[in-house]
Amino acid sequence: MLEAQRIHEMDEMKIRFFTNISHEFRTPLTLIINPVEKMMKEVSSPDHKNLLSIIQRNTNGLLELVNQLLDFRRLDVQKDKLNLSTGDIVVFVKDICYTFSELANKKSINFSFSTSIPELKMEFDAEKMRKVVYNLLSNAIKFTPEKGKIDVHVGLAKQTENDRDEIQITVTDSGIGISKSDLQHVFERFYRVPTGNIHNVKGFGLGLSYVKRIIDVHNGKGGFKPTETILDLVCNQVTQ
Repeated sequence: MLEAQRIHEMDEMKIRFFTNISHEFRTPLTLIINPVEKMMKEVSSPDHKNLLSIIQRNTNGLLELVNQLLDFRRLDVQKDKLNLSTGDIVVFVKDICYTFSELANKKSINFSFSTSIPELKMEFDAEKMRKVVYNLLSNAIKFTPEKGKIDVHVGLAKQTENDRDEIQITVTDSGIGISKSDLQHVFERFYRVPTGNIHNVKGFGLGLSYVKRIIDVHNGKGGFKPTETILDLVCNQVTQ
């Protein structure tokens, strides 16, 4: 009991620390992004455009990390507060996958999206779910080697305990996988799975914990197999 309390207090201290420095980082990062975007519109040299594109991509990556930390703390404080709206979750996930296609191509990764349902209208928080899918795909690409494979599938699964349909989003990759001993810890705050020979993998170990929190407040479930991420969300309305 005392050990659990100590770990909780340490986690809270880390969250407060990262939240404070995140506030300090966000403004200068924004001030870098704006002139870079302006310069990209004005320069004509392909080499210069490419260099500016690299600066923009990496700065946006840092800003996304900063915003993720702030969102995590906000979710901690606001608990289950969601901004729900009705949308087509199939198109929603497909559109996010499309934005990752170029990044996958650069690593020669065979990246595919499939669905067993043409459309599915349901209530969800679009901003938060975008962060969920973004996190999962970022991790999949990060840990999948060149010429590897990533498959994203959207379908329905019957929830046996109350006979309701669930939307199931599955991300499968040919990356390094997760050992059985790590599976029970991947959703814990600050936990980072050992990456073996994979170098320069950045992160605070908060992304998957954040994903799980968002899925929980959507009354869904999140889980891992060694090479798969599976998310289930209860469907209130289905249009086919």
